[in-house]
Amino acid sequence: MKRLQQRRQAAGLSQSQLVEKVDGLSVRTLQHYEQGSMNINKAAAETVVRIAQALDCRVEDILELEKPEQFIF
Repeated sequence: MKRLQQRRQAAGLSQSQLVEKVDGLSVRTLQHYEQGSMNINKAAAETVVRIAQALDCRVEDILELEKPEQFIF
């Protein structure tokens, strides 16, 4: 399970509910990020920030990083 999906589920949101909170994000794109068929690390920074804000978490909490503790924002 991808970190984005874990955060979304922990927030108690469905995919549709999260998409409603993030302008410009479609359910299909969110599904791709959660399934790993699209790399969220390569998403537009603005999109990643908006998703993190909607989930009330840090950007590094939803990115797929090898060592998140070393991520400097």
